[in-house]
Amino acid sequence: MNKVVVGLLLGVGGSGGVCTVAMSRHLPTIRPNVFVAGVPLGGLTVEDARKAVRVWWEQEKLHPLRLHSNAVSGELPDMRPGELGVGVDDVATVARLPIQDSFTEVKASVTRETFAEQKFDPVFRPNGAVPVELVKLIRQRIGSPRPAKVSFVNGQIVKNAEVTASVLDLNVLPAAVSEALKTSSPVELTVVSEPKKLSDEALAQITEVVAEFKTHFPKRQYNRNQNIKLASSRLNGVVLMPGDQLSFNKTVGQRTLQQGFMLAGVYKNGRHDTGVGGGICQVSTTLYNASLYGNLDIVRRSNHSMPVAYVPLGRDATVDYGSLDLVIRNSYSTPIAVTSQFEPGTLTFRILGKRVPGQWVKIVQEGGKSWDRAVQVKQDRSLAPGAKVVVEKGSRGHSIRTYRLVYEGDSVVKKQSLGFSYYGGGDRVIAVGPGAPVPAPSPFGVRPAGAATMPRRG
Repeated sequence: MNKVVVGLLLGVGGSGGVCTVAMSRHLPTIRPNVFVAGVPLGGLTVEDARKAVRVWWEQEKLHPLRLHSNAVSGELPDMRPGELGVGVDDVATVARLPIQDSFTEVKASVTRETFAEQKFDPVFRPNGAVPVELVKLIRQRIGSPRPAKVSFVNGQIVKNAEVTASVLDLNVLPAAVSEALKTSSPVELTVVSEPKKLSDEALAQITEVVAEFKTHFPKRQYNRNQNIKLASSRLNGVVLMPGDQLSFNKTVGQRTLQQGFMLAGVYKNGRHDTGVGGGICQVSTTLYNASLYGNLDIVRRSNHSMPVAYVPLGRDATVDYGSLDLVIRNSYSTPIAVTSQFEPGTLTFRILGKRVPGQWVKIVQEGGKSWDRAVQVKQDRSLAPGAKVVVEKGSRGHSIRTYRLVYEGDSVVKKQSLGFSYYGGGDRVIAVGPGAPVPAPSPFGVRPAGAATMPRRG
């Protein structure tokens, strides 16, 4: 048959030279009955076919696409393909189509050959556009990342799993848009989440109260109580992986009026004073003692300049943003959680995790010493002649060494020094009016007002 066709072709061409010249000038065309996205391209040259694809796209790209994602609640706005970062690749689209040259065209004409209909999908490519507003919207819908948090409510441990940052996966978005364009279906958006720092399996290991400690305070001191409540709330629910550290200052933040802290009494250089955030040292001290009984590592701790009323000597922990901090470390092989509970007059900290069977802790003090401080006297001409007023009650000085004993059953398995606590105390300060007698000297003598004392912030 092919021989017959060749003969016919030669006959049509006469001597053959004219036919050869005509064929050489003929441009290849797309085979008949070829369609791309419903657009007939059969018989067009490659360049005209590319142009036809581009013309089709100029209309197609104006039609918004529906968006959908199982990870996002609520409806999402329709968006055009170009806004989603997709354009048509007319060169790659036409390159996939069947081509016929002059020989096959003449052959088809002579043999009256017909071609079956062939349908092709367009080829799409990324156009570089980033749907910034869509990225923001999805982040807002899913919500901000939140660390794992554990609370202690009505005697029960309540766990909230970590929520990691979730973002629209821009790497697979062009393929999803291309698929939607081909199938007239919604664009299936893929949302990816960062790996969790604390897996749900690790969180499940926090099952019991390892230790707890509570302190008491007067209910009537409103400002001080509000500071205690605010500071303790910022520590409530913090989860520490094995080896993780908790810094009191970093977690609670700077104590300022803008942050909600109030003016209340503080210790400063062995004297009673007033400062923003007064009272939060009771928070750090309560946490410190819960950590001691929980057998956590104590990385940093400092004592006050004077003893505090709510714990024994050597068991307090003062803090001052930017200088003095309380830092604890999770010494367990499983996660732990720190929880706080504020009630009028009472503050409780608990360490939650997984207890070591048979292990318990005892805190002991050794080598305690105390001494009197001097009396400072200052003249105050505003007072009546002979009058005396106690400006600062003062306090005795103390020192003591504290240890933690770790028991397993009835046996001590570890004795750990918790450090030497030195409380310089403060001088008694008395103001006297004109003609008042000077008080009898203390063992440290009478000192004029303004004499130096040991600088120690409490």
